[in-house]
Amino acid sequence: MRQPSGLRIPRVGVRRGAALARPSHFLAWYIAFVPRPPVIATPEFQPIPPVTRRLPSTRSVLPYAPQDADYVRLPVGPGALHAMRYGHGGPTVLLVHGFTTSAPLWQKVAPILLARGCQVIVPDLLGFGESDRPVGGPYAVSAQARYLDRALALLRISRVVAVGQDLGCVVLRRLAAVRPDRVDAMIFCSPTPGDAPRGPEIDAVRGQTGPALLEISSRPLGVVDLLGPVLRAAVSQGESMPDSLVARFSAPYTGSQGARHLLDLARAVAEEEEGDQQPISDSGPLRVTGKDDPMVLGANASMLRLDGALRLLPLERPEPLAALIMNSIVPALDSSVSLEERGVPG
Repeated sequence: MRQPSGLRIPRVGVRRGAALARPSHFLAWYIAFVPRPPVIATPEFQPIPPVTRRLPSTRSVLPYAPQDADYVRLPVGPGALHAMRYGHGGPTVLLVHGFTTSAPLWQKVAPILLARGCQVIVPDLLGFGESDRPVGGPYAVSAQARYLDRALALLRISRVVAVGQDLGCVVLRRLAAVRPDRVDAMIFCSPTPGDAPRGPEIDAVRGQTGPALLEISSRPLGVVDLLGPVLRAAVSQGESMPDSLVARFSAPYTGSQGARHLLDLARAVAEEEEGDQQPISDSGPLRVTGKDDPMVLGANASMLRLDGALRLLPLERPEPLAALIMNSIVPALDSSVSLEERGVPG
């Protein structure tokens, strides 16, 4: 190559017995004289914005998790109750799930009550849902009522309008019997005959023998195969009980000991003495269920029945149920601050 005038390019090479001499000079020559293709900025070029990465929170992962709820754990003795709390201040509504369900049962009702100025407490009974499962319990109805009383004391709540679903009705009846000053009014959704701790949900589990439970535990889906038909039989429309919700209700009972724990719960809540049934008030609770509920067809004409539902009213008829709850709330003054925080006009 002919050397340009006025520019001295050092010779780069390998001498005998020596290593490569001055490689940086060769690189400078390469950059200066070797042509490179031009960089053309096209109109379609868009700079990529930086990506903000964050760990997903529990609220965004759980499909049922509402955005307006606070999650609390309340130590009540042998374990801690998991509860969701909507709002602060205003009349308090306590929503208690049934035997085969948990707190997500009220995922449609609680936001409606919150929007109408109520404070809503949705707990998981001990041994159910995301609450603790201490070995040996106790999980009896009387014990569950004591746990709810302690949970309300920890939340500094004196009086509530209590709403229960099947087993929740029995627990709330016991709470009103031992602590009548706690309960202003009660609504029982799909109660069992005589408010006894039994029903199709409990009977389906208690009917399983030891070998049957062992076989259920060994299946890939486990308790889902047992609870799935029971849960779907409690709604009139299949979309009210999707597979994701069945899996959510069955999640606490997965694993080798899950089916055994479910059977222990069924036996514990049914171990109530006949003499423990005490009157709760002169007026009694408001009883409501679906029009086609097989547990009350042809009986108990005083029970209010809603069209288009079977037993799980909170999932199928949330708006009418919320309206019944609001009618049961004793009018009370509320602070303007709490109303403003919830966006409710004063």
